[in-house]
Formats: sequence, C-alpha cells, structure tokens
Amino acid sequence: MNVSVRLGEIAHNILSRWPIPPQRPKPTAHFSYLTMCDRAHWLMLRESLFSLYSSWTLLPEITVVSDGSWTANEFAEVFAWWPALITVLTRQQICDAAAAADLPELADYARESIWGLELATVTTQAKQRALLYADADILWFRDPALLLGDPVSWDKPRALRESNCHQRREMALRHCPEVLEPPFVNAGMVTLHGQLMPSEILRSMVQEASLHPLDSSCQQTIIAAAVKLGGELFPEKLSLVEFDDVFRFRSRNMKTEGYCSRHYVHWMRHVLYRDALRLRFHLFPWPYSKGGRNE
Repeated sequence: MNVSVRLGEIAHNILSRWPIPPQRPKPTAHFSYLTMCDRAHWLMLRESLFSLYSSWTLLPEITVVSDGSWTANEFAEVFAWWPALITVLTRQQICDAAAAADLPELADYARESIWGLELATVTTQAKQRALLYADADILWFRDPALLLGDPVSWDKPRALRESNCHQRREMALRHCPEVLEPPFVNAGMVTLHGQLMPSEILRSMVQEASLHPLDSSCQQTIIAAAVKLGGELFPEKLSLVEFDDVFRFRSRNMKTEGYCSRHYVHWMRHVLYRDALRLRFHLFPWPYSKGGRNE
C-alpha cells in the first residue's frame, strides 16, 4: 500500500479505540443537518459529527437516515456523546414520504438504490424544513455560518463545485446538458427549503436513474440539473472537493487554505481518517491508557 493509505489505516485503527466523551450543549441553529450512513461507516460519521461540534458555534438539529443496516437503539448507544437528541429516520419512512408527496417513482428508486435513498431524503425533507444535507465523508474545520447564509434564503438548491465531471452523460444530454460544462456539481452537500426541481423533470430523471441503481452518477446528475436549472453553487471556500493529495505523505491543510470543510469522496477515505486524527489530537489527549473501544 502507498504510505498515505497505510497512514490512513493506522489513523482508522487509533480512532476506533478512542472514544469521545459526552460533550456540553451549545446554542441551537435554526435548521436541520441531515445525513445518512450504513453501519460499516459509523466511525466516519462519528468523526464527521465531532468535527462539526468542534468547529460550529451553533449546533443544528441532527437527523440521520439509516440504510437499513442498523436500528435507532444501536445508533443511540454509539452516538450518546452528542449533547442533544439525534433523530433517526428509516429507509421505509423516507420511501413513505416520497409516496405521500406523489412521487412513487422516487419511492421505488429509494427502495432499490442507496443513491435513490439519498435523493429521496433531500427531496422529501426539504419540503418540510430548511436543511443542510451533508454526506458522512465530510469533515468540518471552521464555522460555515457566514458562507451558508440565513436559512430563510435557502429556497433554491445549492450544492458544491468540483473539478471532476461525475455525471451520467446520456441522462444529462436528455435533460440538462449544462451539467456537463464546468463548473461541475458535487452532490455531497446541499441546502434547500422547498422544491428541488419541477416534479415532471424529477419523475423523468428518476425513472431513468432507476434503471441503474448502483450508479452514483445518476443521482449526482439529478442534483446537478436541479442546481443548473434553478439553483446555484456554494461559495468556493465552503468545502474542498479535490483529489490531488490522495497519495501524498502530507495532505492539504484546510485551515491554512481557508476552507470550512472537505468532502473526502470514496477513494479519499484514508485521508479523512488521517485528518480526523489530527483534529482529535488538537482537542484531546489520547486516553488510550484508560482502555475501551468505541466504534
């Protein structure tokens, strides 16, 4: 393995043995922070939420969607360190919400695809309240409040920019060719309070995406189309989505570069654990002598 990957494995192992003590409450932000995760990536989600707690002045209400691999009771035990209630939604609840919104195609897509579940989560929950959806593979390094703006203004979809065009080309050409032109859209973080996109376009794109349930580019193409047709991109410094240091000994420093967060897409996960470990060392001594393992 490359040295960066080996260091990531070491960091993962250390973090898995390093529990987070209960944290003190903070004032509440007036929006919901929505994410989703499978059981295998709870450690990643834990470090993501801890980085949020450490860097944000106001804490949003946290909602986590289960893909079906874990229950609310299991989750509550591992994430008991969070200083407020974490709401858990099941896959079935999201599917029911999509069906109730007269989007049966989206409900079917969510049942068959993890990417469909993510899309249905954003689409249905944003109709109820202002939300920031963020993938579990995001770490926070500074408070994003100024860049996010007032949740009252989140009536149009906003998403991240990236240099890579991860879109399903034939779907894009049929529905929104603009997504194939830079700046490209990354669906790992979205703010919205209202409708993602017109229902007829959403239904058509979802029907096509359902034919490829394992292809993440379908869901990303739908989010990108929503942003290009009626939304906008986040300010550049809200989050970094780049891959140039994936195999470097030293990863990029988000604090010195002025980024609020970083999205570590799937081939960057070893860098996430390295950076998460660095954040932990800045905040806590390592209580390894006390023993215990926390997933």
